Amino acid sequence: SSGINAEYGALLGLTGKEVIVTSNKNLQVELEQANKLCDMYREQCLTLEEEVCRLKEENDVSRSLFKERTSQMSKRLTTMNSRYEALESRRNLEIEGFKTDVQMMRKRVQELEKQLIKVSLKEKENPEMYVLKHVKSTAERSKKLMGEVNKVKSRLYSVENNMRRNF
Repeated sequence: SSGINAEYGALLGLTGKEVIVTSNKNLQVELEQANKLCDMYREQCLTLEEEVCRLKEENDVSRSLFKERTSQMSKRLTTMNSRYEALESRRNLEIEGFKTDVQMMRKRVQELEKQLIKVSLKEKENPEMYVLKHVKSTAERSKKLMGEVNKVKSRLYSVENNMRRNF
């Protein structure tokens, strides 16, 4: 580059010292431009490094929040599953209880029907004697038994209907 500058300077009629001074000035201008570019690139690098740090921090915060929410949702899911299992167990126990109640009511209805049959058979065995002695008590007892039978039957029907509706 200095050889070219010397030839160029000779063509312009410049002495060797003048060529060196001119060349030196040109090199200083180039150095200043290179330093300005270097400073500008340094500033850009610093700005970009700050941006990268900020983005990393945001990413860390987002990950932390995501982990926290995931943990909370997992706990909720576990709680909801255990509640569902408890409700399912309760429902099964209630169904079992209703079935037992229905069986007991059916047995009670059968017992009351047997008692009613016995009462009516006694009337047939010795009607004259029985009528004279126990007309009033038998009528009351029959009404009472029939009322109980009807009550038990209505309870039985209502329990069965409730079971059909609920299950």
